[in-house]
Amino acid sequence: MKHLSAFLVFISFMLLSGGAIAQGPEQRANGNPSITVMGTGTAYGTPDIASIRIGVVTEAASAAEALRKNNEAMNRLHAVIKKRGIDKKDFQTVQFTVSPRYTYDKTRESPPAVTGYQVVNEVRVTNRTLSSLGEFLDEAVALGANQIRGISFDISDPSLLLDEARRKAFADAEHRARIYAGAAGLKLGPPITIEEQTGQALPRAALRMEAASTSAPIAPGEQTLAVTVTVTFAVADSR
Repeated sequence: MKHLSAFLVFISFMLLSGGAIAQGPEQRANGNPSITVMGTGTAYGTPDIASIRIGVVTEAASAAEALRKNNEAMNRLHAVIKKRGIDKKDFQTVQFTVSPRYTYDKTRESPPAVTGYQVVNEVRVTNRTLSSLGEFLDEAVALGANQIRGISFDISDPSLLLDEARRKAFADAEHRARIYAGAAGLKLGPPITIEEQTGQALPRAALRMEAASTSAPIAPGEQTLAVTVTVTFAVADSR
């Protein structure tokens, strides 16, 4: 019992910066020593949906004229969105502004003068058919959309990938715990508690297009899904 006695005198100590902790008497829920470690698992998948902000920016001498031009272009954009079979729940207005445009007197002797108005109308669209996204963007620009930005990609059903990452995360935690237990002269027991933290790294792209459009190749890349688990294992003297 020499190793176990030496182990119990510690209240708590960090085995490695990776987050393995051996717990002292006051930290044990059941009076037995334990080791707490963190494990990480990742899984990779190809995105199958994209979210993008598409808008129309118009300017004219009067607010009414700028708004009229903007409405015409936005009506055409809404028509192509519906023609593409995009569901109503997958597009939403996210910005609408009418702003005066000013010129300033270089001598600063006169107040700024209004020389025109700008109207911005922007919608967020979720496209669930990535194979046709480039064609959709080309058509939208041809019909008057002159602002495209904030493209982000996602996986519609990440559950299987997350499960894969969870298995890898637990295996990683168990691997670390066995190393630490062996180094301390302890025998690793069953897990006592498991806590999960999940996260996603989403590839993002930004695209701004002015009056004319060229072919719009879209590269969704690969999405990484990561899971981190904190696992507490029971331990006992190996002798």
